[in-house]
Amino acid sequence: LGWTLRHSTKAAHKLPDDWRHLTWKAVLRAAYAVEQFKIPAACVVNSDKTQLLLQHGGECTYAPIGAQQVNVIGKEEKRACTIMTSLSMDGTLLPFQSIWKGSTNRSLPFANNTTQPILQVAQQQGHIFTLSCSTTYWTNFTTLKLFVHDLLIPYYEAANERAGRNQHDPCLWIIDVYLVHWSAEFRDWIRTTHPWILLQYIPAGCTGL
Repeated sequence: LGWTLRHSTKAAHKLPDDWRHLTWKAVLRAAYAVEQFKIPAACVVNSDKTQLLLQHGGECTYAPIGAQQVNVIGKEEKRACTIMTSLSMDGTLLPFQSIWKGSTNRSLPFANNTTQPILQVAQQQGHIFTLSCSTTYWTNFTTLKLFVHDLLIPYYEAANERAGRNQHDPCLWIIDVYLVHWSAEFRDWIRTTHPWILLQYIPAGCTGL
């Protein structure tokens, strides 16, 4: 049939032309904050999101030799949630926030059985399950505020206490320039309600670096 085994295609990621300069400036900004406010490693946290598919498809399929566009069954599977992960500079992995599309508990994975042992273990470890209350499972302003209140702030307060600092001494939070993270609404909210949390952004297109 003229077919050969091929991997699915996707758009190539492109770095900004001045990525070295942008990332160096980001490092200097973080270093200045750490030195200026004497922030310990445990109080420097980097957070990022990832999509978690509930059903994974294959990575390759048979397609005509020389084909430029290859579609793989299951590759466009959209039943998923978002996982917000965080790691501090001293190596502490914070609990996860999982975000699910919907507005009622029926949208959550444990809707029909809240006594599942694996759920109880997850809750004991501090992981939280958040409803997006929207048509997607992506992070929005509401879910981001819940993450800050329910996971980030309790961690920072405990880390500050362990370091012999006041609960709300300055801490550094490094995130990417995802639309909600970068929005004026979110930045104004952090500045107004939690001014001791210092935001630093990874330059666009440079998260992988």
